[in-house]
Amino acid sequence: MNHIDLKYSNILSARLDMFKVKQTNPYRANFRCPICGDSQKSKTKARGWILEKDNSALFYCHNCGASLQLRNLLKAIDTNLYNEYVVDSLLEKNSTKPERVEKVKPLDKLTQRRPKFEKKRSPLKGLTKISSLAYNHSCRKYIDSRKIPANQHYRMYYASKFTEWVNSVKPDALPEARQDHSRLVLPFIDKRGNVFGFNARAFSKDQLRYITIMLDDRPKIFGLDQVDMTKKYFVVEGPIDSLFINNCVAMAGAEGNFDSLDNPENAVFVFDNEPRNKDTVSRMSRCIKNGYRVCIWPEKLLYKDINDMVLSGISCDEIQNIINSNTHKELEAELKLSYWRKC
Repeated sequence: MNHIDLKYSNILSARLDMFKVKQTNPYRANFRCPICGDSQKSKTKARGWILEKDNSALFYCHNCGASLQLRNLLKAIDTNLYNEYVVDSLLEKNSTKPERVEKVKPLDKLTQRRPKFEKKRSPLKGLTKISSLAYNHSCRKYIDSRKIPANQHYRMYYASKFTEWVNSVKPDALPEARQDHSRLVLPFIDKRGNVFGFNARAFSKDQLRYITIMLDDRPKIFGLDQVDMTKKYFVVEGPIDSLFINNCVAMAGAEGNFDSLDNPENAVFVFDNEPRNKDTVSRMSRCIKNGYRVCIWPEKLLYKDINDMVLSGISCDEIQNIINSNTHKELEAELKLSYWRKC
């Protein structure tokens, strides 16, 4: 099946009840039909299918008889997801056309917050999209083990030879290694779709867990291409944690450079749950003194960060509610912080 249809079938896997891939080649996935709702008497019946035909995905329900192309199924479920599918399909199609044809961009409104993968000089060209990896690939297994939502997979990449790739986009950034290694790459992309750096996570315990490489002299902020800072938004420490929260960015390294954020008065700063960490407490205190809103985790919540909470079984919606219920500012925040801190 073509990789665009496979990508969006993977995204749907997190949205459709009882979704299960029965076969990968040819692709066959089973789930409860979102059109008719399947059986009202039995909650265990699943008669909706995504089937591969002529390298494309087709949807069919054995209950209501609905038969649709994948794009039309997306349109029926989520128009925003359908628009993303259209954009990805057009970018894929246009990548094979002469450069003079690409001067016309009729879909600017849809693509303004999407990474510009079509750029010939983009450093991401040397990487593999997570959505195109096989289900049994080690990187894919790692992402699944972290329970990262399927609709966020397109924001991550796989570098099979990380040192070689880094030095190809930024010469001599890393010393040559006798044996290169692979990493998960999360690129920093600005609102115009330009890649200005990336955070990379190692899979091996023998390697430094996280490496951040900057291509431009800018603050290390992940998610600028996705966030709307004119509304309430969230600021977390780790790029992976930001994938679980709506309208969220990550300040990689938690430097606390608040001046680099637009409309910080709209931000809620969500630091790791580390009451014994002096640096964390200091950054939270600085945030409060600047008049910003800060999440101070409940004392009974023992998990270190957002991803740990997800792995423990807490849903993203529940985490969002916990953050909203424990957001404070000014004197109230100072008082809450004095009780929360353990150092």
